[in-house]
Amino acid sequence: MLTFNLFRIPVSVHWMFFLLTAFLGGLFGALEVGTPEAFKGVLVFMIAAFISIMVHELGHALTGLAMGAKFTQIHLGGMGGVAIFPGASFTRPKSILVTAAGPAASIILALIFSAVAANTENQTLSNYPLRAQFIGTMVFINIFWSAFNLCPIMPLDGGQILRDTLGPKRIKVSSIISLVFVAILSVVIWNWTHSIYNIFIMFLLGMHNWQLLKEQR
Repeated sequence: MLTFNLFRIPVSVHWMFFLLTAFLGGLFGALEVGTPEAFKGVLVFMIAAFISIMVHELGHALTGLAMGAKFTQIHLGGMGGVAIFPGASFTRPKSILVTAAGPAASIILALIFSAVAANTENQTLSNYPLRAQFIGTMVFINIFWSAFNLCPIMPLDGGQILRDTLGPKRIKVSSIISLVFVAILSVVIWNWTHSIYNIFIMFLLGMHNWQLLKEQR
């Protein structure tokens, strides 16, 4: 377990996080190719993913502190990242702001790196392929992961915003909406990526919401 403080916020990183980002960065393909360039590409993706998720969770954490939380901590693990606020109690509007701050930070980061790419000469990017990969990965992660995270599926950020918007008395409705979007998105993701891992994630999200729905009956 890697632990450190960032802006006085305790951060812990489980070894599963590094395994996850290596897998998503194409570790198996790099092992097949076996070249230093392939492994460097995996490392670049891991660094970009670490920075992106940290910025996302800092968006949650710093906004939560601004909204009155006395303490927060960030944990990165095998399912991504999470900002925790032990003992904190937010009003529904404040909770929505705290939740939305993560994707907002990611989108701002994507815009920054999009501007960097637009203002960097193509020849420079061609001469430094790892730099080009890093910039492209930062844009990709922070746009497409944010888009996925904003889907109205609990416990994703979009699902939490949906839950807080509808209120605690309509958890059943939030769960049904989440399940519908899980079904639709599963078909889209499978047709797009044919990734067993992505479908497994959708399965876990579906099971989470199915359990919530059963608890409301």
